[in-house]
Amino acid sequence: MAGGRAGLADLCGSRFLSADGATPLAADLRERLARDAQTLGFDAIGITDPAAIDGARVNLEAFLQVGAHGEMEWLADNPGRRADPKVMWQDVRSVIMLGMNYGPDDDPTAILAERSRAAISVYARGDDYHDLIKKRLKQLARWLIAEAGGEVKVFVDTAAVMEKPLASAAGLGWQGKHTNMVSREFGSWLFLGAIFTTLDLPRDEPMEDRCGSCRSCLDSCPTSAFIAPYRLDARRCISYLTIEHKGPIPHEFRKAMGNRIYGCDDCLAACPWNKFAHDGHEAKLAARTRLFARCLRNPRSSASAAIAFYAMC
Repeated sequence: MAGGRAGLADLCGSRFLSADGATPLAADLRERLARDAQTLGFDAIGITDPAAIDGARVNLEAFLQVGAHGEMEWLADNPGRRADPKVMWQDVRSVIMLGMNYGPDDDPTAILAERSRAAISVYARGDDYHDLIKKRLKQLARWLIAEAGGEVKVFVDTAAVMEKPLASAAGLGWQGKHTNMVSREFGSWLFLGAIFTTLDLPRDEPMEDRCGSCRSCLDSCPTSAFIAPYRLDARRCISYLTIEHKGPIPHEFRKAMGNRIYGCDDCLAACPWNKFAHDGHEAKLAARTRLFARCLRNPRSSASAAIAFYAMC
């Protein structure tokens, strides 16, 4: 037992130095980290400073102040902690952001014309991305510790971490007018994961917002959930209404929901940057046959009834 503790201490001790014990080998480690991440199935990687998202606090507080988070009370739980990685973990010195492409091999909005079929958001058609990505992040984090020491924490969309602002700061893309990530290489189809580390790693430059005057995502929303560019009212969002909202679907949104029973991809699919994207290559994220275009018993029933039926099948 004592030997095990000593081994762990050695593992966490900093070995992030050159042969002369003085010059950091940060650049070399960064390249090898990127190669290992690619081997594990990640498509994008960037590194940022924990303090790089100071402006996110203002946006989050404005979002909460008008009640746009609806019933997602966990968003309002200690917003200061959510908006500052240093509050989450005071020892963090670098944030490694990773993206995994889950681009669909078809047009996810085509099924909306088939009213007797259930439309399920692309992200939910495959295996649970939380489990998949967290496992890969842990593998990469173990590699990093073995190579350079330090301590790490990994996060995948389940803790008080603002992944999208951090990913933007790390250069993976930018937050589009639909508030989601947009990548020049992968469009709007990236799952995000984060590794917090005590190592001081070289930073990547944030990417310039390239939305320009485009309004495709805003105009595509069937329930007009966007208050303004870059501002979402979740209470009107179909993804929120079919996943987070616990009560009946408000009458004003039922017709617009159509056959969407779990999530909505309209604003993501409308993004012109998707023309540069390509299909996701991770087999576990591919659509499972049993979740593809299931038949709705009564297409005229409310979305809540459709969800209840789907859960029984």
